[in-house]
Amino acid sequence: MDTKEIIGKNIAEFRKRLKYSQEDISKYLGISQPAYAKYEKGETMIPMESIEKIAELYNVAEYDFMEENKELFQTSLACAFRKEGSIADLAPIAEFQKIIRNYIMMCDELD
Repeated sequence: MDTKEIIGKNIAEFRKRLKYSQEDISKYLGISQPAYAKYEKGETMIPMESIEKIAELYNVAEYDFMEENKELFQTSLACAFRKEGSIADLAPIAEFQKIIRNYIMMCDELD
């Protein structure tokens, strides 16, 4: 499996576990749903800026999308928000996720 297929499989897996639709994520990224679907299928390489935005929303590191070990997913998703109902704008959730990630990193540094 090549890199774009691994990333595609992983962004799909994270998205499904967090109960977001492809439409939710494509709107968040500012692209069409068919274009986003090509990322998940591994047909098109996802741009780094999109990987960064999705990682912020899911509260995971960018390199988690390149991981082939599914057991790490559970750990990576421990502090991520799951979708419940309709979400008009995912940007505030992504910003809050960034605050949480920074807080956790600061606590780790203090220990």
